[in-house]
Amino acid sequence: MTAAEGERSTAFLQFLLLVVGALSLLIVAPFLQALLSAGLVAYLVAPVNDRLGRRLGSTSGTVVTILLTVVVVVVPLVVLVSLAAEQALSVARTAQLPDAATVGARLQRWLGPAVDRSMLTGPLSSALRTGLRGLFGSFAGVVGGISAVAVGAVVFVFTLFYLLRDGDRFVNWLRRAAPLDAATADRLVRRTDELLWAAVVGNVAVAGVQAVLTVAGFVAVGFDNIAFWAVATFALSLLPIIGASIVWLPAVAYLLVVGDLPAAVGLFVYGTVIISGSDNVVRPLAMQRGADLNSGVLVVGIFGGLAVFGFVGLFVGPVVLGLGKALVAELVTQRERRGQ
Repeated sequence: MTAAEGERSTAFLQFLLLVVGALSLLIVAPFLQALLSAGLVAYLVAPVNDRLGRRLGSTSGTVVTILLTVVVVVVPLVVLVSLAAEQALSVARTAQLPDAATVGARLQRWLGPAVDRSMLTGPLSSALRTGLRGLFGSFAGVVGGISAVAVGAVVFVFTLFYLLRDGDRFVNWLRRAAPLDAATADRLVRRTDELLWAAVVGNVAVAGVQAVLTVAGFVAVGFDNIAFWAVATFALSLLPIIGASIVWLPAVAYLLVVGDLPAAVGLFVYGTVIISGSDNVVRPLAMQRGADLNSGVLVVGIFGGLAVFGFVGLFVGPVVLGLGKALVAELVTQRERRGQ
């Protein structure tokens, strides 16, 4: 084969790769959530799978890992979310606020006689009721939509199985196929691992701790429907800027409105010092192994990931942006080396 024929063959293969790659993206697009979720779960349970694989063999170890994941994680999570959905509907139906006149009188007493009571009655009570019911109704709708994930259950399980069993071979194949030197490939793989740890383990650890602390505070002040509050706090704590305060601050306001001033003050102090303050303790511990994500990259990555990938984008978005930054850094390093 001449050099010209070789170039034409390579060009045609590249063209075919573009066509087949575009068609492949169209094929997997409907199952993108399931595929990305399987990748994240495989990353989390890989250490367990490696140990079981050494003892039971790769295939048997992978099957046992998946069964353990389903029994220990998936089933309790489905039960908790289902219970939270029921409690969300219950909260939306039974949420009772004082009548408009009572609310107006209390606020006028706190704010002073200069406030016109007519400004604090009907509109305020109506807004509080509408906002509270709207919040709970929207959350119930989101939780109810989780059942749609069952459509991609088969894709998820098969993808998880092959990622766990053949993940190392897949990574090695990517290293051979990519036109990168070994040192650069190792750095990118290591950076991806650090980004995944920061985006998944770090955020989940913080959200889990804040959910537990919030539930403990709500139990102390006598709130019911604990499963709902736990799931709501966990989900909202995954979002930057918002965090658990979006749950406990309205609860403080509710306690003020219903006239339970000691409980409101206690929950406010507890939420400020313990719940929100836990972020400063838990996150550094959880992120010791992970990458130090820039706050701007984290915020844009999480909200952008949510918009593009749905819930799983909470974790995928920051990884994509962080990896993009790492690629730019590699290009700059190589350019500087060539300039020397």
